[in-house]
Amino acid sequence: MIRGIYFRTVLTAAALCLLELTPARVTAGEAYTWTQIVIPNITIATAFGPNDLGQVAIIDATGNVSGIYQHGRFARLPNPPAGFKVSAYGINNSGVIVGFATTASDAHEQAFILNRGQYRFFSRAGWDNTEARSISPSGLVVGVNSTDAGAYAGFLYDPATGTFTDVTPPGSIYTIAQGINSFGRISGSAQDDSMGRYAFVWQQSSPANGTSEPMPFLERVQTWPDGFANARGINDDGVIVGWTHSGAQTVGFTGSASRGYQFLVPPGGEVAGALVYCQGINNARQVACVLQDANANPLAAFLGSPQNE
Repeated sequence: MIRGIYFRTVLTAAALCLLELTPARVTAGEAYTWTQIVIPNITIATAFGPNDLGQVAIIDATGNVSGIYQHGRFARLPNPPAGFKVSAYGINNSGVIVGFATTASDAHEQAFILNRGQYRFFSRAGWDNTEARSISPSGLVVGVNSTDAGAYAGFLYDPATGTFTDVTPPGSIYTIAQGINSFGRISGSAQDDSMGRYAFVWQQSSPANGTSEPMPFLERVQTWPDGFANARGINDDGVIVGWTHSGAQTVGFTGSASRGYQFLVPPGGEVAGALVYCQGINNARQVACVLQDANANPLAAFLGSPQNE
């Protein structure tokens, strides 16, 4: 049975001193209408997005088919250069797609940007793998780096300058950076020995007191009582989506410190042992979630829409 839980929010200011706040307001939440994403002859493993046009980046269960789903139609990614296999993770409102690529001779991942049919590949120096997870309206890319030894870090990549900026909360030993909105706020999850797994929202620089001096902040969100949360997408209102635990269940969640948080459970997600992973949210608060069985076998993917929209 899915039970209500509380979220604890911790804010880090410029000096990165942790300040424990009172638990965030918990609401009954909006009712969501769920529409299954159905692609003939394809079992969907991942569904990232949606953007504001309802486009969702899809990878199938074999890892060999990837493309963009929109309103009942599925378009595979254009053929990459010879020797590459590509998988999509994100798409912005301009139709620019990001994801990762491998080759037959090297299973390590490098990221790509696909714009107007042209692929641009890039990797962060010093890391074995680079995955692009999302792309902002301005073209900034957020993603994940990893090493073969198991280290993980987040990154922000500016394709205009070819530069990387680290997106790893202080002390984190396992970071996934995934969402970015129009204002450059980044969402993801991190883990350290003191807090365990937590969701975060991070903006690395913003004007302070009318000046151009950067004022970084980091908001950490932890579930109560088991302390486990993973943020994935973020929209322009600062509403995040991700997944967490509710008792023995793995469920999606959405919300913000000001709005409160609610669980997201698409059809079948209430079955004992079911796993729900929500990976993205748009400005209409539509979400994309996938459902797996207790053995992590993919079952279905869904678009969820709040009924009051």
